[in-house]
Amino acid sequence: MERIRRDRAGQPVASHPRHREGQPMQQSTNPHPLVGLARPLRQTLAAGAVARGIFVQSGDTAIAEICGLVGFDWAVLDMEASPMSKRDAFQCAQALSHSRCSVVVRVPYLNRHNIEHALDIGAHGVLVPRVDTPEMAMVAAAACRYPPEGDRGVNPIRASAYFGNITNYLREANAAITCVVQIESAEAVKCVDEIAAVPGVDALFLGMGDLASSYGQAGDVTGPAMDHAREAVLTAARRYGKHAGIFAFDADLAKQYLREGFKLLALGNDLKMFRQAAVDLLQQVPPVDSTP
Repeated sequence: MERIRRDRAGQPVASHPRHREGQPMQQSTNPHPLVGLARPLRQTLAAGAVARGIFVQSGDTAIAEICGLVGFDWAVLDMEASPMSKRDAFQCAQALSHSRCSVVVRVPYLNRHNIEHALDIGAHGVLVPRVDTPEMAMVAAAACRYPPEGDRGVNPIRASAYFGNITNYLREANAAITCVVQIESAEAVKCVDEIAAVPGVDALFLGMGDLASSYGQAGDVTGPAMDHAREAVLTAARRYGKHAGIFAFDADLAKQYLREGFKLLALGNDLKMFRQAAVDLLQQVPPVDSTP
């Protein structure tokens, strides 16, 4: 018969339904080793689904949480183009943990430490900016994977549920993490086939703003050069079994990119969306002229 545990006043104390004295705590029942409820981005893409995402540049946990609650499939915590700190990224990742939104960190630049830090705080993937050559893609891919597939260091603090699920995480993380490299220069477009061929690179993501600037047409993401870049990325992705992603500056462009075959879509950023919503609201409620 099981011994009844009692508190200091002699009252019975209920045991945790999953834990009995002398027995180890059970591991997480999540179907994958990553922190939170989100379906890993890699799974979403592998299923052929369209992944609709947003860039979070505010570093605000409430905004990040809202992005998860409204139904985005993935959110990019943007440490490259915003003042977002490591702690901001950590806390935004926590805010997204209770939604189905997959967490991706855009690291400030290609660097093994940046990538490892993003994954160790529980990101489901990384977006690496300005990957111009296959050699750079190799560095990014290796930093995302534990040996023998890569050279990622072992310190998955939050990623392993604070070491509560470390065995499963170390065993399964290589197959769950998504390594996305940004194609955002004329040089990268020229060697996109070689970049796509790199093992461990899961997706190619077109950074349209920097790419347009590289072609000498800053601010204009349309035209023959940009059409060629999109087709080159899509073709290379199909040839090597990778996924193709792109940043859409508006809904019409997003629909066009979907028709072309892009499945990894970023639909803007939080700051731009807030500004546009504020402008729209002020236009709907014009100022009242109180001049006598």
